[in-house]
Amino acid sequence: MPAQSLLDQTVGQASHLPSSAAEAQRVCPVCGSPNVVFHFSAPDRFHLRTVPYELLRCSSCTLVWQKNPPPPAEIGQHYGADYHRSITAAGESSKQRWALQNKTISTYKQGGCLLDLGCSAGAFLSTMISPSWSLFGIEISPDEAQRARERVGANVFVGDIFDAPFAPASFDVVTSFDVLEHLYQPRNVIDRVFKWLKPGGIYYVAVPNVESWEARLFKSYWYGLEMPRHLFMYSPTSLRKLATNAGFQELLCSTPPACYAENSLYYLWGEFLKTMSRQPTPLSRAQGPGSVGNFVRKALRLTLRNPYRAVASWAGAGPALEMVFHKPERS
Repeated sequence: MPAQSLLDQTVGQASHLPSSAAEAQRVCPVCGSPNVVFHFSAPDRFHLRTVPYELLRCSSCTLVWQKNPPPPAEIGQHYGADYHRSITAAGESSKQRWALQNKTISTYKQGGCLLDLGCSAGAFLSTMISPSWSLFGIEISPDEAQRARERVGANVFVGDIFDAPFAPASFDVVTSFDVLEHLYQPRNVIDRVFKWLKPGGIYYVAVPNVESWEARLFKSYWYGLEMPRHLFMYSPTSLRKLATNAGFQELLCSTPPACYAENSLYYLWGEFLKTMSRQPTPLSRAQGPGSVGNFVRKALRLTLRNPYRAVASWAGAGPALEMVFHKPERS
């Protein structure tokens, strides 16, 4: 079956949304609306596992979330060394990886205390090293936290965000890049960020955009879903609602140039191979395409991907969502 036909079939299946009394009684965890519907189900395609996870969607604020996510005690088994390796590589893939984020922060703050939630091995923090900044991080992995300390000299707390011992009004900037979607209690996290920020401080958050063109096109094959590691999937509307409910004021909403289509198409290709009785390789263990494949990939990126990224970003429909919020000054 051609990949496009497979995609069309998936879209058609997703349109038949089941309903039940239990689902009708559910309320959105961000806006409290009872207008909640079944979205679709998706397995962990990154590791090529088959257990499906049901997603619900709020018709009011467009938040999408897992109906029954793995309990916190079990979520670690859904990550693994392959996942952490791919995340670290993505964060350090280019010297320009954090240039936009650095520029955005400098628009609002030129120095002070900065806290990075989920700082990993310190890739972002390393770009902020300056006499003007005191750098802090929170990281759940002791090994990654130690790497960040050695690399950046940052004060990194190891453990859960809610156990971090920072005092109220400690920071001028708090950042969370591709972290909030992994957290079980987003409302409590946002409240904690608000508490930690000084009056006039900013919260800079980046998440996948569930209302992007790619998310709408690829449905359950969209790479940004990352089932079951992504517990909540945000749009500009839902993220704005989450932050403003905590007392924040919005400063910036953008979808910078990005594209997850290659990985989404890889998932579709894997489904096609299955129809041919062939076993696909999980994306978590996929190898490079070789010299010829790299040449073809580069050509496609120049002619198709890069123009698409620019147009999607301009239209506010890119797959990566970045927003900056401001804690109001006290009178």
